[in-house]
Amino acid sequence: MTPDTPPNTPEPANTSNVQSVFNAIASRYDLANHVLSLGVDFHWRKKAVSLMQPLADRRVLDMCCGTGDLTLAFARAGAAVVIGCDFSPQMIQRANTKETRLRSKGKLPVGANIDWRVCDCTATGLESQSCHVVSCAFGVRNMADLSAGLTEMHRLLRPGGRVCVLEFSLPPKPLVRAAYLAYFRWLMPLLGGLITRRPAAYRYLHDSVRQWHRNTNLPAQLQSAGFQNIQAAPMTCGIATLHVADRPE
Repeated sequence: MTPDTPPNTPEPANTSNVQSVFNAIASRYDLANHVLSLGVDFHWRKKAVSLMQPLADRRVLDMCCGTGDLTLAFARAGAAVVIGCDFSPQMIQRANTKETRLRSKGKLPVGANIDWRVCDCTATGLESQSCHVVSCAFGVRNMADLSAGLTEMHRLLRPGGRVCVLEFSLPPKPLVRAAYLAYFRWLMPLLGGLITRRPAAYRYLHDSVRQWHRNTNLPAQLQSAGFQNIQAAPMTCGIATLHVADRPE
């Protein structure tokens, strides 16, 4: 682990405000995600899960799990135990309801062991070195203390365990970035507002992603937290990036 803190660390998010945003949109969150991403979010999660294989007999923690799409994807892929945690009670309630519905339709393995928890992902209270995989999809950007969140991931992973972090980014190509930012700033809040009746949530999304892109060097933060073999894979022209890293043996 290196003692250096990466420069230009963003100011912490206001936890109570961010929590209120996600509580307010929980009931329409999935629909908004699928519509606004044109369904490409399914591909992102599938890629994240594939990079964490093999999952048989493995224990997975999905931080900032929201309504549980990635958590459930790990369960469908054969993980022995999957824990989904989030600071929004409404999101966890929706995730639990989704699990019940999928089980009733036979769309989850019979022995799938899924545990939903409402907790602060920077201090989960789970046992140290208890997980083989820790994931976080579109959640590290909302952590009040990113360093604490990454340190918690490192603490929870067994030696040799892997972390995958999927987060929004900005396309590197100027024309693609300009088109994406126009969509992101104007059309997404409009459509998101129509779906969830909470346009402010999608203005927050635009603002937080811009701030994240300007101020955060996630590979450097992961290295500072003690991770090695850090890889960053741009997804869909760079509108999201999947980071994978290992806790050393």
